[in-house]
Amino acid sequence: MFLSLKKHLEESPSDLANALLQFCHLLLRSIRLHSIRGEEAETHRFQTAVMDLERRLGESPTAQDVLIIAGEVSRVYEDFCHHTNRFLLVQSAELGTMISMLTATVSTISSASQRATEQLARVEKRIENVSYSSDLPRLKAELADCLAMVREEAFRQREQTAETIHSLQRGVSDSRKRLEEASGTEPALPRPALFRDPVTNLAGRADAEDALLQARLRPSAYAAVLPVDRLALVHSRFGGHSMDLVLQFFCTYLQKHLQPGDHLFRWSANAFLAVLERTQAPDTVRADLSRFASAKLELMLEHHGREILLPVSSTWALFPAAEGRSHDTLVAKIDAFLRNEMHLKDSF
Repeated sequence: MFLSLKKHLEESPSDLANALLQFCHLLLRSIRLHSIRGEEAETHRFQTAVMDLERRLGESPTAQDVLIIAGEVSRVYEDFCHHTNRFLLVQSAELGTMISMLTATVSTISSASQRATEQLARVEKRIENVSYSSDLPRLKAELADCLAMVREEAFRQREQTAETIHSLQRGVSDSRKRLEEASGTEPALPRPALFRDPVTNLAGRADAEDALLQARLRPSAYAAVLPVDRLALVHSRFGGHSMDLVLQFFCTYLQKHLQPGDHLFRWSANAFLAVLERTQAPDTVRADLSRFASAKLELMLEHHGREILLPVSSTWALFPAAEGRSHDTLVAKIDAFLRNEMHLKDSF
């Protein structure tokens, strides 16, 4: 900069005056366009005021005009910086309040979310001294990681709750069988479901196990296990409501394609189980099932005002109902299949 100015200083007074005038115009334009943006109305007012001063500077101002305009620019800029700093402080305080509310909520939800609570507390402290030019992107990333942990914990608790409900259902079912055996009465048919899943309105795992137990006596019965791929990822990225919509969508799709005599159950947090009656060979049944169960579906979701086209698929398996030495062996095979990592898939 010194060398370029020196060149002009050695030239005629008129050239120097033109260069300084151009310098003033460029400086005013940079101040108008590149100042930190705060409140929208205040930023617009500031830019309009600086633009008016640029016009007043004109093409041939006197030295007195330049000094007057310089003073007004200084005053306008100081006023804008004062309002912008106050606006950013208010925004920072509001953000801190929201983080405090979130931290309190996470702490209340579960003690198992201790890591998320601690990270939120760290983010909350750093907000007090945030630098908007460099710290906000990092804070946003840390907060996103923390919220992902919260959603994962919520999904884990949901699965744990489903397991607890299944245990209770299994106990009720066993008690009902013992009572029927003790009284010597035949069970009423059709037997009412022990539990209806509130998301899909399907009977739950205890009823599915009862259906499998009865199906073991029929060589034409099969168990189709149909987990929804990436369901935990859907919950983590888009929340529990979106996960429920995916489950409802896939449930409706299966009900449309299964045969009238088939029975569909909600087996676990991410899987359905269908008890099928087929007289064909296992390979033929598997091929028929593949025609719709292997389809790559798409569901349009609305998330934070945006429409997202979400892929929905299932990595499924088919078991003869009489497979294994006992009913418990078949159930263990089904659960082992569902624990396979191929259903988790960390991307869409």
